[in-house]
Amino acid sequence: MDTVFSVSALNRAVNERLSRDPELARVRVRGEVSGLKAYPSGHLYFTLKDDQASVSCVFFRQAASKAPFTLTDGMQVLLLARTNLYDKNGRFQLIVDGVQEEGVGDLYRRFLQLKEKLAQEGLFDPGNKKPLPFIPDRIVAITSEAGAVIRDIIHVLRRRFPGTRLILIPVPVQGAGAEHEIAAAIEIANHLALGDLIIVGRGGGSQEDLQPFNEEVTARAIAGSAIPVISAVGHETDFTIADLAADLRAPTPSAAAELSVPVKADLQLRLEQLASSLEQALLTKLDQAAGRVGELSSRPVLVRPENMIAPHLAKLELMSRRLGFAWVKVESAQDHRARDLAGRLSRAFEALLERQARRADQAARGLETLSPLAVLSRGYSLVIDPEGRAVTQAAELERGDPLELVFQDGQVGCKITRPLF
Repeated sequence: MDTVFSVSALNRAVNERLSRDPELARVRVRGEVSGLKAYPSGHLYFTLKDDQASVSCVFFRQAASKAPFTLTDGMQVLLLARTNLYDKNGRFQLIVDGVQEEGVGDLYRRFLQLKEKLAQEGLFDPGNKKPLPFIPDRIVAITSEAGAVIRDIIHVLRRRFPGTRLILIPVPVQGAGAEHEIAAAIEIANHLALGDLIIVGRGGGSQEDLQPFNEEVTARAIAGSAIPVISAVGHETDFTIADLAADLRAPTPSAAAELSVPVKADLQLRLEQLASSLEQALLTKLDQAAGRVGELSSRPVLVRPENMIAPHLAKLELMSRRLGFAWVKVESAQDHRARDLAGRLSRAFEALLERQARRADQAARGLETLSPLAVLSRGYSLVIDPEGRAVTQAAELERGDPLELVFQDGQVGCKITRPLF
């Protein structure tokens, strides 16, 4: 116990002890792949975990190239590995020599089941995605206040569109219960109408770290937001349920800020270009109009307009005289015709009167022939009773009935003295 180790010597000693241990030098370990990262060198780094613990793993390029399949997050595997304690930082890890696939891990299985469920409900339907405002007045960032995410967003907004107002709603972005705080922050932003756009995000991490963004409560809060939502969770290769539910997925938080606002300097330059083009177009129009006015003003009709009017005035005078002569001629012909028609009408009217007079005489003679007075003049008389009714039968009379006898020249009263026998 008198030996004193340096840190590096201790790490080397422990690593050598592990490499010589017949049981721990080479091990077979079963677990779920999480936080997989592939580097340009071809080396793979990931975490192997179960429901209680996790261990770091390194899959170097030479061994990884011989793997029968491509590792992905959420995969359940059986590793053939060597135990190792890294000298530099004393981190225990497994150096993987071989791998066998055993299925899908619990977290990844939950991810697939929730994804399928929400997709069937139409939560990811592209037709439900809301368009982002072109220039938002206020942006709400829902993320950790201590992480690099908010600093990246602020930096990008200041660079692209200075003056954009940013409201931070700080929330935990990993750990148990973080999904409820994220969902509550989205609901608060909508209820208080805090902005025109929401950015929900965090930096990269393992699948466990990103789990709050793979929960149903987070997805429903994002999909139900009346304010458009950009999801910016993890790195470009990370993909979560929140990304599917959001109106737009950004590969990184910095990219989300870039998608949120245009470049103000570019807009100003474009406005200046349009203003210049408009000014040039107006000047061109004015020059064309001035040239046209000059061209028209030099025409004879505008220099000496009376020369254009004189032929028309002469023609008008000629036509007026012709019209006067024609009118006199027409008027004379019409007078002659009117006199002729008047004579014909007068003669026709006189003939009509004469015919009507003859017809009237004939009718008068016929009426006189049929007149009762004419009958009375031949010795007949008309007998009427006191009421003026004509008496035509003697049987209608009785002794003493008063009667009137109508003659041609008058009438006399009488009384019945002798009845009919």
